Order: sequence, then C-alpha cells, then structure tokens
Amino acid sequence: MELLFTGGRVLTIDAMDRIASGVAVRDGRIVAVGDSADVHNAVGPDATHVDLRGRALVPGFCDPHNHFSMTTFEPRSVDCRRPPLASKSAVLDAIAAAASGSPAGQWIWGLGFSQSEPGIVTDDMLFRDELDEVAPNNPVCVMDSSYHACYANSAALAMVGIDRDTPDPRGGNILHDDSGEPNGVLWERAMDPVHHATMRSYIDTFGPDVVAGLVEQNALRHLSHGITSVGDALVMPESAEIYRLTDERGRLPIAIHQMRGGPGFFAAPEDAAAGAYMDDDVSDRLRGGIVKIFMDPVWPSPAMELCHPDGTTEPVGEPYYGQEEVDHLVLDAASHGLQVAIHCIGNRAVEQGLNEFERALRETPGDDRRFRIEHFMFATSEQIERAQSLGVMISHQPPFLHLLGDYFEQATAQPGIDAVPMPYRSMLDAGVHVASGSDFPCAPVPPLLGLYGLTTRTSRDGTVIAADEAIHPLEALRTYTLNSAAAMFRDHEVGSVEVGKRADLAVLSHDPTLVDSTYIREIVVQQTYVDGELLYSV
Repeated sequence: MELLFTGGRVLTIDAMDRIASGVAVRDGRIVAVGDSADVHNAVGPDATHVDLRGRALVPGFCDPHNHFSMTTFEPRSVDCRRPPLASKSAVLDAIAAAASGSPAGQWIWGLGFSQSEPGIVTDDMLFRDELDEVAPNNPVCVMDSSYHACYANSAALAMVGIDRDTPDPRGGNILHDDSGEPNGVLWERAMDPVHHATMRSYIDTFGPDVVAGLVEQNALRHLSHGITSVGDALVMPESAEIYRLTDERGRLPIAIHQMRGGPGFFAAPEDAAAGAYMDDDVSDRLRGGIVKIFMDPVWPSPAMELCHPDGTTEPVGEPYYGQEEVDHLVLDAASHGLQVAIHCIGNRAVEQGLNEFERALRETPGDDRRFRIEHFMFATSEQIERAQSLGVMISHQPPFLHLLGDYFEQATAQPGIDAVPMPYRSMLDAGVHVASGSDFPCAPVPPLLGLYGLTTRTSRDGTVIAADEAIHPLEALRTYTLNSAAAMFRDHEVGSVEVGKRADLAVLSHDPTLVDSTYIREIVVQQTYVDGELLYSV
C-alpha cells in the first residue's frame, strides 16, 4: 500500500526541525519527505492521495506514562467523577443504579472519584456504610482519581480479608471509624488487595473476547487524540494477561510498552527486577523491558524535605523504600539489562532515585540505560542539574499543569523548594531529556491539552503558572513525540517524520506552531495513521 501526503505543513521533528510539505509512504514506512512536487516520484500512480489543504502533519504522539489497562474497563464501570456528577450523593446514586442492574455478588467498580481535600479525612470521602446502603448485595471498589486510594464496602473488604485487626501494610493505611472498624477508605498499598480482586473479576466475568474488545476500544480512544504508542505505567499480572489475549486476537492497533510492577499496584516489583518477565516483548505491538518502582505516595503526603525559615528541616511523607532496598531492586533490574522507571513526586524521593541511578550507572554494565524518573514534581534546581549530569530522563505529565496548576504552585511555594511547578524551560535549558505523557486517568489524556499548558502555562481556572517556564510549541511537540519515543526505546522507528521510519502520523486541523498558543487546545486531530494505515478519521 502506498500513501501520498501533499499540500500541508509537515512538522518533521527531525534534528533540524525541518518543515516540509509532502510525505510519501510505502508498506507502512516513510520513503520520502520534502516538497509536495518532489515526493510524488517516490510512489506509483495508484497511491492513495491525501490533500492536507494546509493542515499540519505531525508524528504520532507517544504517551510514555499512561495507565491504559486501568481505563480499559471504563465502559463497564461507574463514572464517579465530580463533575460531571454534582455531588457525593449523585455518586452514590450512580453506584446504586449500577448495583440494581447487576447480579448479586458481581463487583461494582467506580472510577474517578475525588475528594475536595486530598490527604485529609473529611466527610467528603466515600465510606463503607454509605456504599453498603446503595449496594447491599455486591462488593464495591471505587478508585480515587489519583489512583493512590480506593473506597470499598463491607463485602469487598470481607472478600480480601480486611477487618479491624488487619495491620496497615508498609506504605499504606487502612482508615477506621470511631468504633475501630475499617471505614472503607484505603490509601496506597492498603488498596492493593481490593484493586487486584476487581481486575481479576472483570477478566473472569466478561471473558477474553469481551476484554479484547474493550482494549481495542480504549486504543481507538487514544487514536482519536493522535496517540499511536502508549507506555502502561504499571502492568500487573492481570494487565499483562489482558494485553496478551488482545494481541493474540489481533485487536491491538497501537504499540503498548509494558512497565512491569509487582503482583499488586504498589507492590515491590521483585520478580520483574529479577528478570521474570523477559518475554514481555510478545509482538510488534506488545513490548516490554522496563521495570516500574513507586518511590513515594500521594496519600497522605509525598516524601518531601521541607526547610523552615529558621533553617531547620523536616521530613514529611514516608518513601516506600529505604535507600538500600531500592538499590537492590534497581541493581537487580539493571544487571538483567532492563530499563528502570521510578515514580518520584517529592524532593526526598527524587534524591533517593537519583542516588540509586548514580550507583547503577557505576556498578552495572550497559551503554544506553535510559533510566527514568516519573513525575519529578517537586524537584529542586540542584536535582534538575544532577538529572542532566547523570543522563536520567524525566517523564513529565503536562496535563497536570492545566488540571492542578494552582495546587503545584502552592506546594512549591513552601520553604525549601526552590523550583517552580513543572519547570520545562529550566529543564530544557539545562539539557535534561524531558518526555511528556498524560498519567491518564489521573490527568486528561489529550496531548494537545498538554501542549496548551506548556505554551501558555495556564491552569483551568485561568491562573498563569510561572510564565517564564513556557516553551515554544515546537519544543513542546518534540517532548510529546521524539523525546517520548526515546523514553520507550522507539525513537529509531517512530517519533519523527523521516525516511525509513514507520508511518505513525497524525493530521491536525491547524499547525500548533502558527496559531496563538491560547488556541492550541482547540486544535482537532482529524486523522491518525499507524504503519500507514488510517485507523481514525473525523
């Protein structure tokens, strides 16, 4: 099959940031890039011709940090977001409606609930007795929008053996009511048993064909945003199972890069680090080779080191691991030739991650390591410089700037944190390799919303956050394409529009480098191609 794109603005994202007007594709590969008149000669007269009519053609977006497997079951779950739901009562009503239409004993899974004051126990949470009342015959698990907490009813707690005598797991909290009984709120590692049970139940209840259809549907949603490659930022055994059964049925239209964790969402990835999943490179569409480690929590606080005005310091939040423990995991993974990505939000967690990567670079063999720190939200200026010196990649999520920009601004205003929220300009100027993704569903998935945030620095309430950290749209586009492809070891085949690379491409209604930056989030993805095949079109 041959394709010919002409008459457009081709943002190649190559080393020279060339702008072309035409692209030719044969058998899924790019065979010519240049002027519209010249690329005609690279294909035959029967090539499918796409007249871009001045629209922009860009590399397919790569999302290196996305909880794809967690959102696969959204169509079979209860939407608990506020908005669109107006109140906690409306969320409970929605759960009641789902339970009334489900067989007794079938799990009810809700997604996206968020309380007004994260990390603080208030009446705004969903509690066990409230969930019992609306779903008396079904186990219920409602995931918090952060994906670092969940809310469970009595049936769900009983099924996984959580009662008043169950101790808090290290790195997690089982919250209790005044009588000492679990109140249904589970933070961090305490949520793992309930979350695991729901994932298992969905696979067993719906069966492989329905599950494969849900994965394919989720992929089509991402294609509608121009996303052609996804890194699933925490793959448990159940996640790997749904990917394999989908791939076996030929229903995986995008590339999935599996970031292996432990048996539970926050569990230590000991088996993964020891090389248990070296066969995760299942096919061209389903890939592996990376281990994911959580260094610090969200609830009740990331691992931070605060400095008070009098010069004293105070550690807040507890990391999941001591330095020696995480050293063991990273050194084990690196010795097996595996890439490692560490979730680090607070500056204390970032310091631990950088310490370990420095040791791994020194003590384990390998030339192209591509170690990654995910989030890097409250890093100091010194840590930015250190990441650059070590060659550590930073995997950031710009949609948070739009969603929670005011929160990050307030948090970084605390004593002892000398970096502004999401300091893209500073990181790029320092020479840090920054890859941009979504962290979906914790933040919105559209890359164009991320580009809008990076160029305008505007949060959803209209507040401009650290305007000096804004970057040019072309720089922002590079972080979402070639830089993110490199974070998944795919830059040799995707991420730029160059001869020999795969024709993973997106057609945009407008060129984001030519419009006013405030308009970027209004740009529409009109077509998405994977290996030269049109898989999405409006």
